[in-house]
Amino acid sequence: MVAPSQCGGWGISDTPVGYDTAIATEAPKRRISAEARRALLFDAALREFSAHGYDGASLGRIAADAGVTRTVLYDHFPSKRALFVALLEAKRRELLSHLREALSPDSSGEERICAVFDAFLAFAEREPQTWRLLYPQHAPVDPDVAADHRRLHRDASRLLASMLAPDARRAGLDPASPVAAAILALQQAALEGLVRWWHAHPRVSREQVLDAAMKALWRGLEGLERGGRR
Repeated sequence: MVAPSQCGGWGISDTPVGYDTAIATEAPKRRISAEARRALLFDAALREFSAHGYDGASLGRIAADAGVTRTVLYDHFPSKRALFVALLEAKRRELLSHLREALSPDSSGEERICAVFDAFLAFAEREPQTWRLLYPQHAPVDPDVAADHRRLHRDASRLLASMLAPDARRAGLDPASPVAAAILALQQAALEGLVRWWHAHPRVSREQVLDAAMKALWRGLEGLERGGRR
């Protein structure tokens, strides 16, 4: 957030304190819907949590950023944990929807995996704050919130596994097997680490990062797929 300039950009006036000539002519503020206010709170919370993590985030700053009082914030979310979990759930759904849209049932295994990898990288590139929220450097210190984070991550992994189940079968793997689960976990961890590296090397293009991901992560699946066709 850009810091306000010194004196907030306002000139010094001799008007007595407490007297505001704009009050008489200022139109009353239009009330916004609860849904719109919730969206403002989500936007402000995303900026706060992505910048400071769960433990360092401040509900006061979130409320001020959203242009509401803490009382209004609590009308929508009874606690910081409730706001964090609601935001996390919404953003995980957003990411999974983005990945699902990238998959074509008529594509080859290589094309589908490439599309998922590229969609993940595109999301990280377009939504860096959301990516930091979903994949923080450090888990929340609060044990209950950390458990929430792990639960949502497991749920997302299960949904992603179901999306990629046809590719596992094509490679001769049972999608419910420990081997398939391990391969998916390896891919996810590798992509997460790759995005962190990419954020530290922003001059590298997404195409180059995708090429690296395919060379490192597709080779093994390609071998399995060829073996399954024999």
